[in-house]
Amino acid sequence: MPHSEKLMQEIAAQTLTPEQIKERAERVRALLSERLGHNVSEEESAEMRRRMRDATAAYRAALADAEPSR
Repeated sequence: MPHSEKLMQEIAAQTLTPEQIKERAERVRALLSERLGHNVSEEESAEMRRRMRDATAAYRAALADAEPSR
């Protein structure tokens, strides 16, 4: 199996479904509220999602750049 195909399978196995993402987000919101008394606003949530998308894109680009040329 080529390295890139194996890597894609590993990434897919680690990728959460939309339902899993929503469930985890709700757990984090509840934890922040309960333990720290901080209620996450929709604006904060949207900003964090944007940052995570940017970080994920940068990480994937770095992986692609690091993959040896054939």
